[in-house]
Amino acid sequence: MKRFVFALATIAVVTPAFAQFDTSPVPSEDQKVFIFGGRMGESDMAGMLNPFTAEYEEAIVLGGGYQHFLIEPIEDLKFGLEAGAAVRTGEETTGEVWGGVVGRYDGFVVGDTLRISPSLTFGASAVTGTMGTEAEREAIDGLPGDFLFYLSPEISFSSVENPSSEVFWRLHHRSGAWNTFGGGGSANATTIGIRTSF
Repeated sequence: MKRFVFALATIAVVTPAFAQFDTSPVPSEDQKVFIFGGRMGESDMAGMLNPFTAEYEEAIVLGGGYQHFLIEPIEDLKFGLEAGAAVRTGEETTGEVWGGVVGRYDGFVVGDTLRISPSLTFGASAVTGTMGTEAEREAIDGLPGDFLFYLSPEISFSSVENPSSEVFWRLHHRSGAWNTFGGGGSANATTIGIRTSF
């Protein structure tokens, strides 16, 4: 809890400080669209970080989104906005929408050919209804899980020659963040996807 609050406070303080170095806007072509799909998990968020050892439920998530990067305070570090929507289907089918702030770093290059770009999106997520493991956790917490905190760490891969086309792995996570935001329950999915810039 204290670490979570500290992290948010740090981001709130550091981001404006970075912006003082260079407030030049990112070129207008730095907009991205993406699609992804994957399996929803029974494991908690920490357990889902390793997709090969995570425990899964019989449900999948299919979705897509849009990113618009607005500032590049230091070289290769960008901040912008993200919005997306997904369908989650298993024994039940529900819809999800989310929006938030995204930070991305494009400075890792291997052998002058492969670019590795970690990013993190955080914001809010709303669903038409909880399902599966998420619904079970919601019942245990005794709080509604329709509007929760959204967090999505990601690693994407692209060629240096064609940076506008990427493949990525992404952890799709929503929770009440220890009841500090939203209500009860949590849901996780490990996904892979593709993204293009324009």
